[in-house]
Amino acid sequence: MRLLEIQHDGTITLTEDLMGASNVPAYAILSHTWLPGQEVTFDEFKKSLGRDKAGFDKIRFCAQQAQRDGLRYFWVDTCCINKADPVELQHAINSMFRWYQEATGCYVLLTDVLSAEPATDRVPGMPAWEGGFRRSRWFTRGWTLQELLAPRLVSFYSRDRTYLGDRYNLKQLIHEITNIPCPALAGAPLDAFSVEERLSWSNERQTTREEDRAYSLLGIFGVFTFLNYGEGEINAFKRLRKAIAEDSQESSQPQASVGSLGGCLTTYTPAAHKPSYYIPFPKNQYFVGRREELGILNQTLLEGTGCQEMSIVGLGGAGKTQLALRFAYTVRETMSAVSIFWMPALSMESYKQACVAVAAALHISQAETGEDDAKELVKEHLSANQAGPWLLVLDNADDHDILYGTEHAAGIIDYLPKSEKGMTVFTTRVQELAVSLTRGDVLELGSMSKPDAKNFLEKSLVKKDLAEDSRKVEELLDELACLPLAIAQAAAYLNMNRTTITKYLRLLRHTEQDTVSLMSKEFRDQTRYKGSANAVASTWVVSFSQLRERDVVASDLLAFMSCIEWKAIPQSLLPKVQSKERIEEAIGTLCGYSFVSRREDDNTSKVDRGEEWYDLHRLVHLATRVWVDKYSSAAGVTQQAMAHVAEVFPIDDFGNQAVWRAYMPHALRLLNTKTSVNVESRAKLSFWMGRCLNFDGRVPEAVRWLEKLLEHVVKVRDNTLAETHPDRLASQHQLSVFYKANGQIEDAVRLLEHVVKVRDNTLAETHPSRLASQHQLGVSYWANGQIEDAVRLLEHVVKVQDNTLAETHPSRLASQHQLGVSYWANGQIEDAVRLLEHVVKVRDNTLAETHPDRLASQHQLGVSYWANGQIKDAVRLLEHVVKVQDNTLAETHPDRLASQHQLSVFYQANGQIEDAVRLLEHVVKVRDSTLAETHPNRQEPAG
Repeated sequence: MRLLEIQHDGTITLTEDLMGASNVPAYAILSHTWLPGQEVTFDEFKKSLGRDKAGFDKIRFCAQQAQRDGLRYFWVDTCCINKADPVELQHAINSMFRWYQEATGCYVLLTDVLSAEPATDRVPGMPAWEGGFRRSRWFTRGWTLQELLAPRLVSFYSRDRTYLGDRYNLKQLIHEITNIPCPALAGAPLDAFSVEERLSWSNERQTTREEDRAYSLLGIFGVFTFLNYGEGEINAFKRLRKAIAEDSQESSQPQASVGSLGGCLTTYTPAAHKPSYYIPFPKNQYFVGRREELGILNQTLLEGTGCQEMSIVGLGGAGKTQLALRFAYTVRETMSAVSIFWMPALSMESYKQACVAVAAALHISQAETGEDDAKELVKEHLSANQAGPWLLVLDNADDHDILYGTEHAAGIIDYLPKSEKGMTVFTTRVQELAVSLTRGDVLELGSMSKPDAKNFLEKSLVKKDLAEDSRKVEELLDELACLPLAIAQAAAYLNMNRTTITKYLRLLRHTEQDTVSLMSKEFRDQTRYKGSANAVASTWVVSFSQLRERDVVASDLLAFMSCIEWKAIPQSLLPKVQSKERIEEAIGTLCGYSFVSRREDDNTSKVDRGEEWYDLHRLVHLATRVWVDKYSSAAGVTQQAMAHVAEVFPIDDFGNQAVWRAYMPHALRLLNTKTSVNVESRAKLSFWMGRCLNFDGRVPEAVRWLEKLLEHVVKVRDNTLAETHPDRLASQHQLSVFYKANGQIEDAVRLLEHVVKVRDNTLAETHPSRLASQHQLGVSYWANGQIEDAVRLLEHVVKVQDNTLAETHPSRLASQHQLGVSYWANGQIEDAVRLLEHVVKVRDNTLAETHPDRLASQHQLGVSYWANGQIKDAVRLLEHVVKVQDNTLAETHPDRLASQHQLSVFYQANGQIEDAVRLLEHVVKVRDSTLAETHPNRQEPAG
């Protein structure tokens, strides 16, 4: 299996074949109908061909939608399968159903459905797109049947990429079109439907190759067969039915004795052995999903693997207790000979009380002698052969000392029974404890899948119609990170307050305090321990406290992470509080608590040092901030975090964009905090963030908030520092840079003239800060149309720097470059060519081919060549610039578009009219889709 991968610059590449890989990254998958001759094949994609085909637009759509859903991998059948390789094709067709089944989401693109159609013959109240939806060719094709039924989430989009709904909320309409029962569309197991009924779903469907009518049903029946194109449809269906029959016969055979309990089930029957039960909770009627996890428990403990113990580990609120409870009731309902006992490990006292109750259930008369005796008696009784088969659930095994004991007291482990006829399930929040209890037999429990989460929410609501707005439901589940406890808490709030999801979302997003308030509200739940905290925020307090006592370094790292963005945290950004080995240990502890997860499958997104990246659970991020504020100083922690990030920000390494792009979201998060922090720290980080945003072509984003921040810093410094203070002048200088970037040229000139005047009177002629301000004023003069002033000032700067700085010094080259630009603007074309040729020569020898400064000088030299009548030289140089930028910059990057635009002008001057039209059409298309209609660059003439 190959996937398509979205690179940082927006390009799309194919991964290597992932067949046999242990960790296939999360991916989206596309479902569509093929356009003859318009799809991009595997060979074409590998050779970067077919970009002008309609099929590539579908690939681009899938990429964009995957990115919106937080995914960087996706799969499209047209170009991800090498159909020229018969072995690969055989494997793909037999695996297709599973690939759709394991996808995070499936996007169905209906290219023959419009979101808005003429209403002349439309039924009143019917969506504009429904008629086209009912008639869509997609519902008539053979392969799309499995693409409809296999994925967990199927989302439908019209030709103009408008979201129409998903399989679940459109199930009635799809049922009317296809006759497939609504339960099947809602996710019911397909083997719940008869063979003939499933075969009937494909009756009206067609495939291009007749044998594919049978082959497209392999996944629907869970069978496999070899491909034999040419055998005809009749023979293909004969082999399909034979495979189905053989599979049915195998599944109907008597099962071998089941696991560690299987051997004793034939001996201990209900007549010979009466099982005992102690389960303090009723069966959870609201439990949904977790089919895969229940399957793992069944397979590991009940199907002859020899495993007798298993741990369920996950974040508090992930549903470990509910999963274990469902497993216990499943065993009780399907294995009548098995005794089941539920033991909490919240404290040794709670375990003692449970042992008394179990002893009573087992009719052990000696239990009346006391709780301490009950622990020993229960252990002794269940360890004996005559006890028969049993299942013991030890819930909430989160505390090491309670579990393993201390120097002065025994732990629960010392009282657990052992028997070949027994099995034990542990639930814990701590990975280290899970591994120590059951080694490799650990089931890691994460958040619910989106479809299961939707089902759980709907099932938990009193007013079911609240879940009809699928968009709002999606938003709510995203906010709650599909965490079961958070969903249950939200449903309880909605039920009790009779409010809407929209209002709940408004509260949830209003302020952090509102979010915390909602996440802290307790609610009644009969399937949880009396007196225990049910609220999401409260469930983690115990874990936070344990963490603080056990590992201060891990606690400090968690506090730091709560101040930055919650996802994609590079290891190099973390404070170096201890040795690398100690930090690794602390990270391991945080991962063990499921507070933090490693991005081990995201190799391509890592910075050049090949380091690890981490994600913090979204709700844990918020809860940690609250915890820090309650037990420490939030302002102090934020201040330390901002100072650290400002210190490690790669300010002198603009060539390594991967590093500072990885840091930028975290710096932005810190700068947007409302917590009071030192102005100097904020100003320092703001300065470097602004430079990076400008360098990355994100000028409007930089200006939008940094200008306001710098104005604040300037105001504070103007009121507290002397007019000649270096920090005050530095802030004024930087603010002028953003004024210019934002088009406030006159403001930039005014402020810089003041800075230059002060620095001219206080600093030596060769001082770098004085020259930097003069340089920037020259740039602003040029932008303001004061070309002669710009030439005069920059000639002075260049003269001083030529005598004081090395030929390769970046500042000297930057001023020479700007003087060349000003010469060109002033009509001194030969002077511009001479100076820019020198700059290009030096930068070509000192900077990487992809360095923006090198490309900027080459671009400007090309413009000067053109003005000087050297058209062929201009074309040659700009073609090189465009080629490099096409491979390194996003399609919408302003610099890339500017170079493409300029090259089209040169093509026109060189008589290459067709090339000029082709390139300019592309530039216009991109700018039309990204810039406002009145934007100057969009209106820029072609020359």
